[in-house]
Amino acid sequence: MKFLTIAGVGPGDPSLLTLAAVNAIKESTVVSYPFAKEEGDSLAKKIASRWITKDKRTLPLYFPMVDDENTLKKAWRNAGNELMKMVEKGEKVVFIAQGDISLFSTGSYVNMEIGKNHPGCIVKLIPGVTSYSAAAAKSKLPLAFQEEQLLVLSVPESFLVLKNILSEAVSKRRVVVLLKLGSKWKWVRQLLQELELLESAVFAERVGFANEQIVKAKTFPSGSSPYFSLLLIRQRWPSVAP
Repeated sequence: MKFLTIAGVGPGDPSLLTLAAVNAIKESTVVSYPFAKEEGDSLAKKIASRWITKDKRTLPLYFPMVDDENTLKKAWRNAGNELMKMVEKGEKVVFIAQGDISLFSTGSYVNMEIGKNHPGCIVKLIPGVTSYSAAAAKSKLPLAFQEEQLLVLSVPESFLVLKNILSEAVSKRRVVVLLKLGSKWKWVRQLLQELELLESAVFAERVGFANEQIVKAKTFPSGSSPYFSLLLIRQRWPSVAP
């Protein structure tokens, strides 16, 4: 049988890797990981570096951050083919990705590619800690109590769309997690100020890395923020609580 493991390595702190992910890397003979820029580094590799020992072969795979459909499909097809070359040689292959492999992850595309074009390969998926769950724990902000809702999404393109999402969240008892703030932070901050949410919202960037920041949104300036940044927005608390 042909096997491939795809493992999430968490947001950045190596201590947040699951035992399953660590064991998958230790037991592998080939560790594969994504990188987004030519000659660039891989965050997944950096996170898991202590377990990627010298006896292991590495297989970096290029996944460009573009919107062009043909370019993306070419990258996915190439990744699947390269991984299968190793699998068919009898190597124990693990593909690692930052965060959780089922949430906005390269790992999800790799899994779909293998399933579509290499159906004879059995894929094992190992979940990872998400950046927003790690940020919530460090900020001590509960993501959701019983009977509450949790909405996780990338920042919308429109000021009005996000305003409507946040307005609806109040009546729905819904906590909102906004990922991939980037350059949108400037206008998102303005909206939070308009809705009087700057004081309660939590801003987090580079969660799990040495230079992480997890602060109240009001303390973070309005300039652009790194790609790996997020907001936790809780607008109300349960009526019955300790």
